[in-house]
Amino acid sequence: MKVRIHPAFIAAALLMIFTGNAVIFCAYTVAILAHEAAHSRMAALRGYRMGAITLMPYGGVINGGERYSRADNILIALAGPLFNAAVALLIVALWWLYPSIYAYTLDFCTANAALCIVNLLPFYPLDGSRVVYSLAKNKLRALKALRIAGAAGGGALVIYNIVSLFYAYNFTAGVMGAFLIYGAIFGTGEESYVHVTQYSPLNKDYKEGVEVRTVMVREDAPLLKLLPMVKRDADTTFLVVDEKGRKRASLTESSLQELCEREALVTPVGEAMGLIEAKNESKKGK
Repeated sequence: MKVRIHPAFIAAALLMIFTGNAVIFCAYTVAILAHEAAHSRMAALRGYRMGAITLMPYGGVINGGERYSRADNILIALAGPLFNAAVALLIVALWWLYPSIYAYTLDFCTANAALCIVNLLPFYPLDGSRVVYSLAKNKLRALKALRIAGAAGGGALVIYNIVSLFYAYNFTAGVMGAFLIYGAIFGTGEESYVHVTQYSPLNKDYKEGVEVRTVMVREDAPLLKLLPMVKRDADTTFLVVDEKGRKRASLTESSLQELCEREALVTPVGEAMGLIEAKNESKKGK
């Protein structure tokens, strides 16, 4: 898993360090990495891979999402904030059992709770905007509105930061607001997920020669177990068999690609092909 650091993140780091907020910044950095790892894990389960995790002050940049199905986009978007929420709740639960850790874990708990709440807001480029975008019928209009909302939300945080000077100064709100405005205006697509079926092993180099081979797999094997068996220098046909090794069906690489694009990678190949359902129905008929 590659990690890139955006210049905005470096700027935020310098601001936090020079203003005496290095500890809370470190807590946010770990929480952001966990947040992005949760996105990446959910993406892998849905058949996608993330090229790189780019650290931003508020998490990762979210672009349009047109490469994903609606369900995939929503699940991937929610995975990060929900993981942060789970971590925050776990820490709070531990406080009841071990009160002495409160002082050492408060910043980390606060960071996870803040990332969860902020990223669920429908402001581009936050995760909440991806959910709204996925549900919208007019994508272009929705994306424009989400960008405006992101800039407006960032502006509100900056104003709150200025007002807080007169009672209890909130430095983090100002930093978050400034970079939320930046993300809304200049957000990029470098963090996009790419479906595993777009990777090179499914694209053959016939000029160098391609071996023809056959691999037997059980019908209850998940699709993700089949993908590593696909080689760039071989054209593989999968014989799908039952638990006794009896042939149930054959599967070409192109058919496997279609199944992976349509189904979650944890789906058994037999279920994805309709074999398991047909088998159960035939048993009921007997």
